[in-house]
Amino acid sequence: MKSPNRASHWVAILAIAGGIYTATAQVNDDTEKQKETNAIAAQTASQIRNALQGAKLAAAANDPKEAAASLSYDVHMSDCEDHWVALYRRPEDRDYTYGFVYIDPQAGFTLQYAGHFTIDDNGTFHEAPNALPPDKFNLKIRLQGQNGIAALLPPQALAQLRLPEKPDWLKFYEDKADTVTHKVRWGFFYNDIGDSRRAIDYLESAYKQNPNAPRLVFELTYAYNAVGRPGDAIRISREEFARNPKDELLCREIAFAYLHLKNYKEATVQYQACIALLPDSDTSRAEKSELAMNLAAAYDHLGDAPNRDAWLQKARDWAPKDSPVYKYFHPIGQ
Repeated sequence: MKSPNRASHWVAILAIAGGIYTATAQVNDDTEKQKETNAIAAQTASQIRNALQGAKLAAAANDPKEAAASLSYDVHMSDCEDHWVALYRRPEDRDYTYGFVYIDPQAGFTLQYAGHFTIDDNGTFHEAPNALPPDKFNLKIRLQGQNGIAALLPPQALAQLRLPEKPDWLKFYEDKADTVTHKVRWGFFYNDIGDSRRAIDYLESAYKQNPNAPRLVFELTYAYNAVGRPGDAIRISREEFARNPKDELLCREIAFAYLHLKNYKEATVQYQACIALLPDSDTSRAEKSELAMNLAAAYDHLGDAPNRDAWLQKARDWAPKDSPVYKYFHPIGQ
């Protein structure tokens, strides 16, 4: 089993402005028009989500028009903070969806939808019809865990589409926190979107300034585990966990690190401590079942079959229907 999925702790949000959308008062007064706009906004958001989950970098081959326009799908969303981007486009799509990627200090990585464009045979960018014009509608997509591929818009695209290098509204999202808090916050957001290598740059810098900053040790431990540095995860977290032995999330990261260091004895002790921290409730059953699977794996490596089998049974008993562990024990067709 892998390290706990961050999505299980932080809920990804699809935000279309104030929960649904913002629009002019005239549209809000027209119920039928509002329903139509809601449908268009929902469809657009769905298309954007699909694009964010589209091809891998290696599969995003540029077509001749894109090459002529210097448009290349060679980055992920986490590479695009404060930049205009084109989302992944399937060959059969008529136009390109584009927007601006920024970090909201309260909500994290966000794509501000801007509209659509086309590229002609000469590599020139042209604005395409947009059913949600940005002067009337405000569509935002939160990018937690959605580090899809994108193409940075080249300078000529900004000129031809009449876009500023950075939109004027970006100033309202300036992070006014102190330096350490800013670094921890940005480290969290980069962890959250799935770019822990970049998160480490922020978090290690913050650690040098103030190793006791709130939330810092967990985020740095998580990042080290995510990039395959379990030794550093243990080094950075052991003292913090001794001070806060009821920190269940940090407990999991330490257990995961021990498991990947092949320190199986320590892993068994740590995983049991993590399970003991979880309440005996329906909501925690999925988490307990995953931890029990990892604990069983550690006992298996130690050659302790009785404990392995006992924890596998507990994992099976705790697993809610349709959870990953439940599906492991109840494969489709068997």
